[in-house]
Amino acid sequence: MPSYQLQGKSPRIDADAFIHPEAVIIGEASIGAGCFVGPGAVIRADFGPVTLGEGVSLQDNAVIHVSPGSRVLVEDDCIIGHGALLHDVHLARGCVIGMGAILLFDVVCGKESFVAAGAVVTRGTKIPEGSVAAGNPAEIIRQETSPERIREARDGARLYRELAASYRESMKHLS
Repeated sequence: MPSYQLQGKSPRIDADAFIHPEAVIIGEASIGAGCFVGPGAVIRADFGPVTLGEGVSLQDNAVIHVSPGSRVLVEDDCIIGHGALLHDVHLARGCVIGMGAILLFDVVCGKESFVAAGAVVTRGTKIPEGSVAAGNPAEIIRQETSPERIREARDGARLYRELAASYRESMKHLS
């Protein structure tokens, strides 16, 4: 796994996280226990800190970046879908970010909120706890997420923690 120190700041990766060898992590990044970082994912903590709590799934080709003087905080059990782009965001516990979604500058997603695949969430948007945002530009399309959807997200987070453990224990490179 390519990880790089930059300006004296190195990534801190919990021993119980799985980072795919084709992911790239640069600078002041902190990755918690049980995290899964998929192939092609990029975490650029070159201008400020990026923190992934426990059990975060950062899927294939997703990108997290931070602007000078800002930070990224992804709390426990969030799922960030394939190809998503996050810049200067705060995701509260249990958020689900759909594939290809773009979250731009100072977006805050409340606990167990959902951003639909392909959504573009513009600067400074606040997504309330338990709500669903979709579209370009993203708008709140549902104020309350169903208990079933929240249960599915929690199950997904648990499955990705298990997948991280499975990859750590059994993934072997074949040439």
